[in-house]
Amino acid sequence: MYDFFYLFCYILHNSVTYKPIYLNRVNSIINYRSDLMNIDKHIKKVKRLESSLKKLDVDNDWESIVEICYGISLNFIAIICEKKLNKHIDTHKGLSRFLDENDLNKLSTWFRELDILRQGRWYGGKNNGDTARIAISIIEKLKIESEKLL
Repeated sequence: MYDFFYLFCYILHNSVTYKPIYLNRVNSIINYRSDLMNIDKHIKKVKRLESSLKKLDVDNDWESIVEICYGISLNFIAIICEKKLNKHIDTHKGLSRFLDENDLNKLSTWFRELDILRQGRWYGGKNNGDTARIAISIIEKLKIESEKLL
C-alpha cells in the first residue's frame, strides 16, 4: 500500500502542472504552484475574461459576472504574488491562507469577500445587480494593485 502511495506521489510530482506541497514538505495541506502559468499568460487570461465581462449586464447577468470576476481575481492575485513573492498558486483552495502567510492581507480580504459573493450567488444572499457591482469593485481594486507592479 505504501509503495503505491510513494509511486503515485512521485508520478504526480513529476508529471502535473499543479504540485501538492506535501510532496515537498511535511505537515502541510495542499499548496499549488504552476510552472506553466507565467505573468504574461495571466495577463492574457485577464484580458479575455474582462472582454467577456464587458458584454454582460449587471442587473440581469449578475451570476455570470460574479463567476467571471472570481476568475479574474485569481489571475490578478497570481500576477501580484509573482511580482512581489516570485511565486503564486493557481487555484482558489488555500489562496487566502497563502496570502495571509505572505503578508498580503489586503488581497486576502478582497478575495474572501469575492468568495463569499460567489457562494451567495448559488446559496442565497444578494442576488441582483448589487452583487455584480461589489464583485466588479473588488476586481477594480485588484487591477489597480497589479498595475502598480507592471
